[in-house]
Amino acid sequence: MPKTIIFDFAGTLIKPNIIEEANELRSSLIDRSIPSSQEHAHPKTLYKANAQFVEKLTGLPATAKISYRKNDGERMMLTGEQVQQQISTTLFQIGAYVVAKKEGHNIFPQGLHEVLEELVGKGHKIVIVSGIREDIISGMLAIAGCDLPFTIRGQPPILGIPNEENLLDLEQVDFVVGDKLSDLEPAKKLGAKTIFVTWGHASGGEEDVADFVVSTPAELKNVLL
Repeated sequence: MPKTIIFDFAGTLIKPNIIEEANELRSSLIDRSIPSSQEHAHPKTLYKANAQFVEKLTGLPATAKISYRKNDGERMMLTGEQVQQQISTTLFQIGAYVVAKKEGHNIFPQGLHEVLEELVGKGHKIVIVSGIREDIISGMLAIAGCDLPFTIRGQPPILGIPNEENLLDLEQVDFVVGDKLSDLEPAKKLGAKTIFVTWGHASGGEEDVADFVVSTPAELKNVLL
């Protein structure tokens, strides 16, 4: 019977060092050190820290009110902090696309792309749920030459949809695959099995909540197939 399998993106579907390399351009422009694995494990804290560096660079205060026009013509007001996060994320997007162009299929942990191909070939549905903007995810995959039929549930241009909300909106979830606690915990509400991959940005405590712990894509294949 076909399964619906959720994959986190950064540090799970693609290698953690790819994200770190993508961060190098942004870090050089906003004059901060490259985020550590521990910072990646706590995305909300990381986003706030990056916004503060953008404020220092641009002078845009977090309390400012910025007029924003959406593609449908509707106007809304954004806070300075929301715009800071947009700027920070767009700088990351440039770095991410450059790395995807350079690395191609090497953005994936060795052997994972083949596992994904086999899963899709057997009729299973792969859904990417991530705190990264959806256009960054889909763009990286396109540039890397990956044309597998993923469903992507990333962030909109104005960040702020919790991964849990994206997960709970799905009708069926059989497995959730992630590299940190925040990826795995929402799965329990869905009755889904959780798989912790050890090659990413662990925050600690993942093995205590995971149904399966895998250290290679081959081990992941054994669980899913």
